Amino acid sequence: MTETPGRDPDVLTTAELATKLGLSPQTVRRMANAGQIPALKTGKDFRYSWQAVREVLRQPHQPGETAHEPPEPKKGAGYRAQRRARTGAQNQTTPEQVSQEQVSQE
Repeated sequence: MTETPGRDPDVLTTAELATKLGLSPQTVRRMANAGQIPALKTGKDFRYSWQAVREVLRQPHQPGETAHEPPEPKKGAGYRAQRRARTGAQNQTTPEQVSQEQVSQE
């Protein structure tokens, strides 16, 4: 890593941070997008403070604790299945059962 005059040595590019952490640049970008490490978006890429990243990564991980709340599921394909899984509603009527009931009522 070469020093550029006038550049803060604490500020790293994605490639530089990936090298220091022993990760791929893609993994570092994913962590930044997920909010797992602090980053500043600069155009298409990120810049990272080495000191801030170290502080975050040194914090002990608490089981069940996430960096942010999971987003509310969007309605659409799979929404009912997600809702059933969350509520534990296993005894709901399936489309097959409804069609069988309709046939038996006729």
